[in-house]
Amino acid sequence: MTRRAVLLSGLALAACAEAGRSVSLSPQDRADVARAEAYLNGLSTLRLWFVQTWPDGGRGYGTLTYIPGNLRLDYDNPRGMTLTAGDGHLVLNNPQTGAVTRMGLSHSPLGLLMTHPIQLSGAVTVTAIRRGPATLQMSLAKTDRLSDGLLTLRFRDDSGALTLSGLVLVDDRQHVTTLDFSESPDK
Repeated sequence: MTRRAVLLSGLALAACAEAGRSVSLSPQDRADVARAEAYLNGLSTLRLWFVQTWPDGGRGYGTLTYIPGNLRLDYDNPRGMTLTAGDGHLVLNNPQTGAVTRMGLSHSPLGLLMTHPIQLSGAVTVTAIRRGPATLQMSLAKTDRLSDGLLTLRFRDDSGALTLSGLVLVDDRQHVTTLDFSESPDK
């Protein structure tokens, strides 16, 4: 992806992420939410290559493994770093610095993907839905703590079949972290 495309997609995602916190879902929106739920709940294991962009513009990459209720990022760059999420906790381990960061998933928008089955209603509020050519973006927040952060799911939408293509996490301080997914390494 070119730098320009990344910047433009970032602007589109920011618009999706900053959309009003309370939206009325149209019948098409509700159908897309149901498709996203069905896709996510139909996964038994998802293994993808990712490129991550941190809030400071730094980049890392590696392999994402998602098993319902658990997520693991194994970084090739920074070498050896891992992030695991599940059982209510997120742990970031950086063996290069010796730093281990632990936090409750209730404090991270990533926690919205760590329930099983995933339900995109009730405890989760869909705050925005955007459609584009062969794409669908859906922003989510915790219903009872909308200010804790936002998670935007990005999907490729190929004739109605969804495939997860990325995540955008906006934390409670408005720091944006983006993960772009692909089937193979393409730094």
